[in-house]
Amino acid sequence: MAFGIGTGRKVVAAAGTAVTLESSSHAVDSVLITAETNNTGTMAVGGAAVVATVATRQGTPLNAGDSITLRLVDLYEVYIDATVTGDGVTFTYIG
Repeated sequence: MAFGIGTGRKVVAAAGTAVTLESSSHAVDSVLITAETNNTGTMAVGGAAVVATVATRQGTPLNAGDSITLRLVDLYEVYIDATVTGDGVTFTYIG
């Protein structure tokens, strides 16, 4: 794996519809995911089954400005969902 630092941003186009951080396979050593500070809802980070909706939430919830670090992952396999359309995350990865 080539090491370097990269960044990205991902927005959920339709609340309740999970999206991946990257559109193709991209294995990294670690990724820091931060809910955008202007989000008005809650983000959820997890695998393909992630759900942000409170009643059925799966994954790790992030409020505006909250962060989570994941290690040894493929960004294509990291999903986000939002309770509000247009909310999103920024991310910084190594590897």
